[in-house]
Amino acid sequence: MTGASDAWRDLMLATHLLDAALERQAQRDGGISHGHFKILVLLSAAHDQTLGLKSLAESLRFSPSRISHAITALEGQGLVTRRPVTSGRRAFEATLTRRGRLLVGTVLRGQRREIRDPILDGLGSEGTAALADLSARIIALLDRDNPGTPDR
Repeated sequence: MTGASDAWRDLMLATHLLDAALERQAQRDGGISHGHFKILVLLSAAHDQTLGLKSLAESLRFSPSRISHAITALEGQGLVTRRPVTSGRRAFEATLTRRGRLLVGTVLRGQRREIRDPILDGLGSEGTAALADLSARIIALLDRDNPGTPDR
């Protein structure tokens, strides 16, 4: 294998293992999929813990249908509320509930303890800085061609 092939294979494996670890931990600590958890994290960081469904879908590269189904599931768990936007035609927004905020805190604490801190501590400060730089560059390259394109 070439250096580029090895690097690509390692990146694919690293992202797969990280995704799997985040999924297991979110399921165990929060009883929620990691995909749904990402929605809650975005809401928790938003002003008034509220975002439009279109904005959520664009941020996560979700189709409108996928974000709508996810919000319906999260509503059913009492983690978010959905309401029409007063200024938009057929537009809706989601708001994180108290129960949702508590779940975000619980899952994030577990992620820090079990996944984030061991990885970043293992990399050290130079490795963490390099990871941040490479991650930003990969994100920029991927977003350059398809910014806001939802997955299907």
